[in-house]
Amino acid sequence: MTPVIGITTYDEHASWREWSARAATLPWAYVEAVRSGGGRPVLLPPGGDDDEASATVAGLDAVVAAGGPDIDPARYGAARHERTQPPVPARDAWDFAVTASALRLGVPLLAICRGMQVLNVLRGGTLHQHLPDLTGHTRHGGRPGGFGRHNVRVASGSKLGGIVPADGYLEVPTRHHQAVDLLGDGLAAVAWAEDGVVEAVEAGPSALEGMGGFVLGVQWHPERGDDMRLFTALAAAAAGRAAERSAAARRVTARAAMLQPARRAPTRAAALEPMV
Repeated sequence: MTPVIGITTYDEHASWREWSARAATLPWAYVEAVRSGGGRPVLLPPGGDDDEASATVAGLDAVVAAGGPDIDPARYGAARHERTQPPVPARDAWDFAVTASALRLGVPLLAICRGMQVLNVLRGGTLHQHLPDLTGHTRHGGRPGGFGRHNVRVASGSKLGGIVPADGYLEVPTRHHQAVDLLGDGLAAVAWAEDGVVEAVEAGPSALEGMGGFVLGVQWHPERGDDMRLFTALAAAAAGRAAERSAAARRVTARAAMLQPARRAPTRAAALEPMV
């Protein structure tokens, strides 16, 4: 059974062919990456409330929280930096609801770029709103209209280190101007750029409720590279959840069958057609 993996989408005004309208959009690289990793991608467009997010995530085997625009800094108690993008309230509300549902329900989660920042803020963390103010360079931002590349160091002994090499540095595709500042509760930093910027987080010790299972956030864009091991690992975790859901469904069916009243076989006399 191929696990079903939901991917959050953009909420943008888009133009295609003769049309121009508000649209739920997503770079095709995410779809290809989920498929190449062994999952069946479905899109999760913004606009739903918390109940819809919970019901939607409950029917999935894993979630990819995709990249996108800057989070409204009011969500982490900060004033908006002049270089922070205008907020997209519907996208923020939906991504936070989907991510919270994945954590609460134990659904495997891969949070990419903005998705990692959503995960961090959801857990009470904060963000650097414009990295050049901190690092003095723009290498994290990539090239105009595209992606750059830089190295990250992965912590040995981490879950991430069990998926990608943890010896030395790993070169990754990058395009972001914000990053984790104060780390959220229950998260551990497990990868860093050469300038010290946090590049990955995963579930760690928590002062509040714990987070189990596959919970991984990366600041880079693995869907834009050739290394699909993060998506393969996500699909493997999703397959485990799919098997659990299938087994649970079989148990429910078996219990329902046991509760059905037994049907008595007809007696021979009752079964005979009346003679005329």
